[in-house]
Amino acid sequence: MAVEIDETLFPDIQEVLMVYLAPAGETDTEPPLEGGTGIQINRVGGGNDGISDYPRVQITCHHPDPRGASKLARQVANRMEHIAGQGISVEDEPKPVCIDSCRVDTPPESEPYENPDARREVAYYALSLQKPWRH
Repeated sequence: MAVEIDETLFPDIQEVLMVYLAPAGETDTEPPLEGGTGIQINRVGGGNDGISDYPRVQITCHHPDPRGASKLARQVANRMEHIAGQGISVEDEPKPVCIDSCRVDTPPESEPYENPDARREVAYYALSLQKPWRH
């Protein structure tokens, strides 16, 4: 008896969030160049049950000025509060990706950074989404 394996993959949450947060600023999975401004997105945990993916993501907002970092982090937090139900078109995905839910694990807070000429605000979010064929 052959077991059929579902080859459908969960969307890469980092790619999805880079597209979704792009209107707020430059996005990447790496920090911006020395003293630059940008939004760094990294999956830092979570799992799936075969139907839904439950990624936990760290979103770090970089800016040379503490107030600028805080403002960028609040803008990102505001966008994240409204992500559920949005159709996010991501390259190489068969159809727009829809996030089912987003919960704030840790709101944006300032963290020390090795570069004294740069500031960063870090927040953690727990999301859920299904494979594209489920939408």
